[in-house]
Formats: sequence, structure tokens, C-alpha cells
Amino acid sequence: MPPESRRELEALREIAIATSASLDADEILGIVCARAGALFRADFSTVALAGPADTLRLPDGGHADLPAHLLDTLQGVVQGGQTRVFRDPVKDPRAMSGGEPAPEGPLRAAIAAPLRYGDEVQGVLLVAWRDPEELREESVHLAETLGVHTAIALHNARLYDELRRSKLARDRFFSAMSHDLRTPIAAIVGYSELLSDGIVGELTDKQHEMVERISQVAAHLSELVNDILDLAKLDAGRVELHPEPVQLGELVREAVLAVEPQARAKSLPLRLELDDADEQTVLVDPVRVRQILVNLLSNAVKFTHEGEVRVRASVAGLRTLITVHDTGPGLPPGSEEAVFEEFLQLASGRGTKQEPGSGLGLAVSRRLARAMGGDLTVKSTPGEGAAFTLYLPLRRG
Repeated sequence: MPPESRRELEALREIAIATSASLDADEILGIVCARAGALFRADFSTVALAGPADTLRLPDGGHADLPAHLLDTLQGVVQGGQTRVFRDPVKDPRAMSGGEPAPEGPLRAAIAAPLRYGDEVQGVLLVAWRDPEELREESVHLAETLGVHTAIALHNARLYDELRRSKLARDRFFSAMSHDLRTPIAAIVGYSELLSDGIVGELTDKQHEMVERISQVAAHLSELVNDILDLAKLDAGRVELHPEPVQLGELVREAVLAVEPQARAKSLPLRLELDDADEQTVLVDPVRVRQILVNLLSNAVKFTHEGEVRVRASVAGLRTLITVHDTGPGLPPGSEEAVFEEFLQLASGRGTKQEPGSGLGLAVSRRLARAMGGDLTVKSTPGEGAAFTLYLPLRRG
């Protein structure tokens, strides 16, 4: 390979690496504009992006420095998607203020290559020379290749920006909606408690049952609001953790006690096995760990109609393991990862109805576990139940 070709390929590779490492469109354009001149040994180079209504936008935000016939050529490349090579005298764009060519002489050869990604042309790469002999056939292929690399980098930057804007809008919506819901939910809970306390007179058994249902629905809504707020904080990296030394056994017992009424209502035994973990002191955020365990236990009770729910805590090496095992219908085959996706609810097994829920609890629980340096996994066999295991790093207090 000739030394010049080797130099060009190496320079092209460096530009491709630099543009691929960026997700900012302006930075990508800056890289290409700054390095294209040296790559082609050109006297002038720039990138023009396609805008609305057949307009072109240059990196400096305008195109007053480009002559009209050259703008027409670039627009033709965008519309037709084909590279244009021309050797007619081209007035130097850097010397258009007075309409005179640059002292070094006019540009006499140029390549206009499309920035093409798939069927979309995002703009034009323009390189030009004063000496027509500098424009080689290899330069045309090189310009087209650089155009493709640039188009891919710009496409990725645009997708990233769209994703960022979409997530920002979603987070703002979730946050606003959740805060707006908290007040009416609190009012529902408050009035339900007043009714249960007989503030307006004694309630019949039927009325007590109806008020209890109202309280349950309000509690579910409150849980949903909290999950949405947690999800928004996790997405934004704003979740706050407050680790403190606690006994692992005590933490697990508190979670079991919180779910016992739910299990008792279904006549389901809740079995607790602590082994050597009972007196183990760990440094964790007890509120968040309790939140995860209550969610796992509540799900286990909800999906188990006969049999039992078993909780086992143990220490393995430098980790603590807390496993919640149920004898419910289990998960559909191959859904062990999908169950942790946001807003996704899976049928719990063949021939079983879908239980109510938001599809957020497990997603939030796994992300909280990972934020604390641990993880949350599941193993399941259809018809035999599921076992969710919370892993937390062992830190002795």
C-alpha cells in the first residue's frame, strides 16, 4: 500500500473513532470539520447539514459565506443523494465579504459527498482545492466513506438526544403526577380511618367491609405512587441511600411481620429460616432493604394459593443471601429476566389469572438492590413456584 494511502486510512480511522465516541452532534461536526482538511490535504472543508424546506446549516450557524451556485450544488447532493465532483472555478468561501477571491487564488476543484445513513441524507461533506491535480479518484471514495461514518455518528447522536428528551419528559410527568396524587390519596386514607373509627356513627358489617376495600385500594395507589417516584429517582441517579449497622435477622423479621396479615387472610404459613444470619450485623439501608423484602413477600403471598411461603437468610462468603420461595404457579418459561422489566406483568402460569399490580415493584426492587451493590435474581419452574434471591454485600458493623 502506498504511504499516502496508508496515511489517509489511518487518519480516517482516527476520525471514525473520535466521532463514534461522541453523542453530541455539534462535537461530531467540529471533529470532522477540524480534521477533514488535513485528511484530504484540502484548502477548504466543511459540513452542511440538511434543514427544513431544503435549507442547509453550516457549523457556524449560517451560509452567507457560500456562493449561491455552490449552495445549489450542495442542496442537489442532499436531494439526489449522489456525490458531485466538479473542477470549475469555485470562489473561496472565506473571502466572500467583498466578493473577491482569496489572495491565494480561487478554489478550482471540489467534492461534495452526501452524509447518508440508509435512505436518509443528513447533509453534505464539502472538500475543495485550489490545485485541481490534488483531487484524485481515491479522494472521492475517501470522501464518501467519511460521509458514511459522519452520518452514522450523527444518527446515533440524534437517537441519544431523542431518548434523553423522552426520558426527561417521562420523569417530569411521573414526578408531577405522583406528587399531585399524594394529596387525594392521603384524603381517602384519612376519611376511611374516620369512618372505621365510627366518627359518623356505627357501621354495619357490610359498611365495614366496603370501607376496608377503600383502604386497600388507597394503599395500593399509595404504593404505586411511591414506586413511580422511586423509579424516577433511580433513572435520574438521585436515589438516596442511608446505610447503618443492623442485625440481618431483625430486618427480615420486620418484613415478615408486615406481610403476616396478608398471609393469614389466605391461611398461608410464613416460614422463616435464619441459620447463621440471625445475629449477623450488616451495613445497609434498612428502609430500602425492608422495602425490597416486603415487596417480594407480598408478591409471594399474592401468587400462592396453597402451600407456603418460605424466607431463608444466610451468609455466603462476602455476601448475604435472602431468598423468598413460594409454592405458587411459577413464571412462564424463559421469563426470568422479563419479570424485572418496568410496567410488564406476566401471566403467573398456565391456567391462572393475572393478579392485579403495576408491574413496577420488581423493577424498582432490583434497581435498588444494585444501587446498594447487590442484585436481585429469580429461579422458577412452572407449576412449582418461584424463588427470588436478594444479594447484598456483607459489611460487618
